[in-house]
Amino acid sequence: MESSWTALTVVAALWLVALSAQVADYATARFDHLRLARGVRTRLRLHPVAWTVPLAGLAVVALTISADWSTRLFFAEPAQTPAAILLALGTVVVAVVIVAIIAVVIVRPPADSYRLVRDELIESAGLRIHQDQVDEFRTRVTAIDNAAKAHRAADAATVSAALQLSVRTPHRLIAPVLAIAFVITAVVGTAQGALSGVVVALACAALVVSAAIGVVAAQASLALAMSVRSTQDVYRGELMSLIVEAERSSKKRVAGLGDRVNRALSILREQQEGTK
Repeated sequence: MESSWTALTVVAALWLVALSAQVADYATARFDHLRLARGVRTRLRLHPVAWTVPLAGLAVVALTISADWSTRLFFAEPAQTPAAILLALGTVVVAVVIVAIIAVVIVRPPADSYRLVRDELIESAGLRIHQDQVDEFRTRVTAIDNAAKAHRAADAATVSAALQLSVRTPHRLIAPVLAIAFVITAVVGTAQGALSGVVVALACAALVVSAAIGVVAAQASLALAMSVRSTQDVYRGELMSLIVEAERSSKKRVAGLGDRVNRALSILREQQEGTK
């Protein structure tokens, strides 16, 4: 009976962590969407890290438990010293991997965007730029277009589109999978007489809640992605207008101009030598 309650407690705790990530996913998507719609912000700040805090907290808890377990094995049971050392080394490796991932995310340069290129062109307003620079801006716009096509969002935040998004992003399935494990654990414990039917009912309710919040959160993410795409389309229109204006006033290269300048300089030098 005690083992059934222990297993149920562990699964329920993990499910609550995943549920908090689902709620954070929905709340941050709605928050960024409202700020984007009102023009308060032009970049997503909270939604991209919605799953980071709960999962990082879970990783810290797992590392703490692993360190405590390895310490107990090392000092309390000398016969288990090799296992304790392996567990401790595994904990160190996991910690290093987590720190490396965080470091990569922090130092990673920001992705190029229509807004970034547009701001660069606005800063160079009033200055005549070379045609090579204009061509470079067009190349960057083409690269952004290709990247946008590869990550194009759905055209509507429907339930089917939300389910497809959940399948493409496996971390959104963590809570429903844990809820299913919750139900299975409760059913097994009830069959063994260790748990009551109320626990099974609560587990089934947890599964329904996870599925519902998962769909709603995925729909909110799709709506946010659609809003971001419409905003980027506006930036792209402004950017293309700026590129056209910059191209009109650009310093275009004249064919053979360099040869003519060199020839004129050589003639000038010959004349100067002739007058000496």
